[in-house]
Amino acid sequence: MIFVQMACMIPVNTLGQRKLAGLAAGCIAVFISLFVISYLDYVKNVQKNMYIEWDVKTVTAGDYTVEVNIPEEMY
Repeated sequence: MIFVQMACMIPVNTLGQRKLAGLAAGCIAVFISLFVISYLDYVKNVQKNMYIEWDVKTVTAGDYTVEVNIPEEMY
């Protein structure tokens, strides 16, 4: 087995282009992640509103439940 290691020499005139490309890739990744986070938050809030709307339209036993506090003297 032979292991060869060699230093990478980048020409000075292409170094600026590579830095700019790396910056662009990083900015695009941050933009995509922020978009995904905001989209998931939007979907969560829409689903929460749809659940509240469904709950308002649905009649359950809890809608007709009455709670009465009975004092100790009545026992």
